[in-house]
Amino acid sequence: MSLPRLPRSAVSSRPSGRKAPSRSIVAASRETLALVLDENAPLLDSDRDIDDVILRLRGHLMELGHASLGRSRPELDAAYAAARRVAEADVPTQYLDVRKHLRKLATAVATVVAELAAADRVCGHLVECPPATAQDCEAAKIRLHRPEIGCSELCNGVLIFEDTGCLLPTGDIVEPRRPLPREAVTA
Repeated sequence: MSLPRLPRSAVSSRPSGRKAPSRSIVAASRETLALVLDENAPLLDSDRDIDDVILRLRGHLMELGHASLGRSRPELDAAYAAARRVAEADVPTQYLDVRKHLRKLATAVATVVAELAAADRVCGHLVECPPATAQDCEAAKIRLHRPEIGCSELCNGVLIFEDTGCLLPTGDIVEPRRPLPREAVTA
C-alpha cells in the first residue's frame, strides 16, 4: 500500500518574517494523525510508508513547536517535551516495535495539538475556523461573548462588534457593513 501524498508547505515559500498560519499546521498534523490513530485508517504495510509517517509527524512537531511560542503553559511545555523525547528516540527495527513507536509518537503529537488548542494558540474545532487573514474571518466560532460591551472575540482572535464592524488581531479596522437607518421624510 502506498500512502497518499499530502501537500507540504515548503519553508522557502513562506514570506520572510511571517509565520505560517496555525490553521495549516494543525490541519496537516490532523491529516497525518488520522493515518495512524483513526479506526478506519489503512494499515501501513511497507517500511517506507511507516518511515514517511514518522518523518511527517516529526516535521509537524517542529512546526507545532513554533506555534507554541509566546504564551507558554506548563501543560503545553510538558506535552511538547514528552513528544520531543519520543520523536528523538531511535526508531526500532522490529516491525511490531516500529508500529508501537509510531502510535506512541502520533499520540504525543495529538496531545501537543490538544494542549495548543487548550492554550488558545490554535483552533481546536473539528471544522477549523478561518484564520484572521482570510476573507471569511468573521465566520469563526465565538470564543468569548461580551454583550455588556457589545462585542465578541472569535476563535481566530478577531473582535466583532454588534454594529458588524470588527477589529483584526493586526490592529486593522473593518468598518461596519450594516446599513444606516434612513432619515424620516417629513411631509
